[in-house]
Amino acid sequence: ATAEEVADAFACVNRMVDSWATERLTVYTTTRTTWTITASDGEYTVGLTGDILLPRPVFVEAITFVDTSAAPDHEYSLGRLLTEAEYAAIREKALTAVHPARAYYNPTYPTATLTFWPVPTSSTLTGVIYAATALTEISALATTIAYPPGYREMLIKNLALYIAPAFEATPSPLTVQQARYSMDVVERANVRIMDLGY
Repeated sequence: ATAEEVADAFACVNRMVDSWATERLTVYTTTRTTWTITASDGEYTVGLTGDILLPRPVFVEAITFVDTSAAPDHEYSLGRLLTEAEYAAIREKALTAVHPARAYYNPTYPTATLTFWPVPTSSTLTGVIYAATALTEISALATTIAYPPGYREMLIKNLALYIAPAFEATPSPLTVQQARYSMDVVERANVRIMDLGY
């Protein structure tokens, strides 16, 4: 392959990985990230340049808080996240309380916005966000990557489909089938048990 062809294929793999970040079943882990809640501050930005330092999540599994005034620390659930309609319906958004009761996650870009309601006034709280951790783009051609079982085949077979048009090639039906099967295998492995909602 020429240097230009290699560069095209490398760009393709990162576009593919970027698109997989929007598919929950290609994400294999959830990360627990904490930050200090500032008393009387109910809004935080989430992202690599935000108040809560992690890659901006596409999928947030839960928001909780820890009260460090208790011994041992107690982690409290805020239930499910508020929907946009529920948050919009709150009349007193600046209402305060010792602890928050709910949280609203707005996936703004480049940083998302997390809002507590009511605004917590305690100075002994630590926020906790449980977010699905998507695959990250590959930084350089010589980078060694390590993923769980099944991802190698999924990357190779699906990359073949992604780069085929650049080489004016038509993937064989077998390659198409293998790409689809490898994706199904990974997605099946990433299914998580969930609480029933109604």
